[in-house]
Order: sequence, then C-alpha cells, then structure tokens
Amino acid sequence: MLHTIERIGSFAGLASFLGLGIFALLLFAHGRDIRRLRDWAGAAPEREADRLEQTQTIAAQRAEELRELEEQRTAEHEAIEQREHRRQRREEGLPELTRGEQIRQRLSGFGETLSRPALLVALFLVFVLVVGGVAYAVLNNGSGESKGADHKADQAAAAAKIKPGEIEVAVLNGTSVPGLAATYGAKVEKKGFELGAVTNSSSSYEKSVVMFKHGREPEAKKVAKDLSISKLEPMSNEVAQVSGEANVSVVVGEDNASAAN
Repeated sequence: MLHTIERIGSFAGLASFLGLGIFALLLFAHGRDIRRLRDWAGAAPEREADRLEQTQTIAAQRAEELRELEEQRTAEHEAIEQREHRRQRREEGLPELTRGEQIRQRLSGFGETLSRPALLVALFLVFVLVVGGVAYAVLNNGSGESKGADHKADQAAAAAKIKPGEIEVAVLNGTSVPGLAATYGAKVEKKGFELGAVTNSSSSYEKSVVMFKHGREPEAKKVAKDLSISKLEPMSNEVAQVSGEANVSVVVGEDNASAAN
C-alpha cells in the first residue's frame, strides 16, 4: 500500500511539472499575442492614412484618364466637323481652308518648327554671334577713335618739340612761273628752316603741297603750319628724286604763284 502511494505521488509530481511547463508556454504565447494586438491597434492611424493616400492617387489617375478620354473625343468631334466643313466648301467651289485657318495653320507649323531643340540651339548661337559681333565692332570703333586721337596728339606734341633749324626743306616750283622756287626758298629760310634743294617739278600743281618721307609727318606739319599750306601728303618718287637729302619738300602750286612778284 505504501509502495502504491509513493508511485502515485511520483506520477502526480511529474504531471504537475509538465502542467507548469505547459502553463508557462501558454502564458508566453498569450503575452506575445497581446503585444501584437497593441502594435496593430497603435498603427491603425497610419494604415488609415496609407489607404487614404492610395485612394486619392487612384482617384487622380482616374480623373486624368477621363480628362484625356474627353480631350480625345473632343478632338475627334472637331476633326469630323472640319472634314465636313471642308467637304461643303469643296462642293461650293471654295478653298478647303479659309484665310484665317490658313494663317493659323502656318503659325502652328512655324511654332512647331521653333520648338525643335536643334533649331533653338542654332538660333541661340546666331544670336550670340550677332551680339558678339556688334559689341566687338563698337568696342573696336571706340578704341580705334581713341587710338587715332592719341596718335594725333602725339604727333602734335612731337611737332611742337621740333626746331625749324633741324628741318631741311626742299622747294620745288610746280608752276610755269620762272624763279618761283628761289623766291619761295627765301621765305622758307626766313621762317628758320634749313633750305635744301631748290628746283623745278616735272609736274604742274594747282595747289601748293608739303610732302614728307616716311616717319617725317611731324616735321612736315610744322612746315605746313608756318608756311600756311593746308595740303599735306607723303612724298612721291618723282619729288623724292629731286629733293636730295631733304625729308620735307614744299611744292609751290598755282595758288602761291604770286609769291614771285
């Protein structure tokens, strides 16, 4: 009897241990389910926002599809009306398109042409080149005028520094009046210039002129100013051959023929 009780007690203890283990597992599973339920309940506003966003996106897509479908129907209806209108005009012996429609069609074609990327790039390049050319011309013109003014100022300053005795002047008679070169030569010496060759020119001159060799324009300007001669030009080969070493030559023309009297 005692042995039987001991065996029953052992089985009861084992059963209790197993029961406690199963109870612990059930308790753990229950706690996990409760946490999942709490997480799901906490995420309910986010799910509602997602559903609302999806609904709005679908509604917007549907509205866009309906708008495109309506535009297609409108375009088809307008095309049918245009074809019918053109057919009626042909039957009446009139051009298919009215003047206004022709203008609108040309403007539409021109707008489509301008919308091409390659053409837009080409037009932009042409615009840049034109603007750059205009700017370059304006700047060069301004700088050229400035350089010209500076050059004239430099020549005037150089002429002011030159002394008459440092300039050798040849005198040529460019008229048929005899002795005019010698008479005018005396006038040149009176002004303080060094008198060079005094001779006749093989060509006739209506107006008196002061000629100069390359780089001697300042000296020539001083001579022309002191002798009241307005015409000034580079020395010709003909005059250079008879002017000797003189860098400036005065060719007396018919306007100064009275100097011989």
